[in-house]
Amino acid sequence: MMRVLAFVLLLGLALSAGAGNHGHVPDHGHFHVAGQPAPDWSALSREQRRALAPWKEDWDDLSDRRRQALLRAAQRWRHMDPEERARLRERLERWEHMEPHERAFMRERWEHFRAMPPEERERLRERWRALSPEQRQAVRERQRAWGVYLQSLSEADREALRERLRRMDPEERRRFLRGGPPE
Repeated sequence: MMRVLAFVLLLGLALSAGAGNHGHVPDHGHFHVAGQPAPDWSALSREQRRALAPWKEDWDDLSDRRRQALLRAAQRWRHMDPEERARLRERLERWEHMEPHERAFMRERWEHFRAMPPEERERLRERWRALSPEQRQAVRERQRAWGVYLQSLSEADREALRERLRRMDPEERRRFLRGGPPE
């Protein structure tokens, strides 16, 4: 179950984080799923079974919604260039090695990102693309530290911190978050 969630979540991240086509996938009919229930494993095409092989054992037990999401993900994967696939594989590997609290933190950040206006999301993508690999790694490490810190807080303390961050102007919030979590 976690494997499915991880794949769908990270595929969404990869696609929305500048995978080149900005979420647009041409529909060539090979993985068409809209408006119909997701098929059982035995009804999938050979190409679909090959793309979805990691879920073969669990497929018939998955909800229709999850099957649909995986079919869409497989379609997107099919249309990615090798560089995009390599980036996604790297993200999947990182996800597999995350602690549960890190995954929870990433899910929360993803939901926050999805709620942003498209122009703001694109500005963030451009800023990320402009970073060097070393700078990106430093950002990841800072995010991990924040995730560990947030897990150590009670729900009331987390909500108080969220409220404090909401009241800050954007530059003040950036400086605060870049400084890492309080000791």
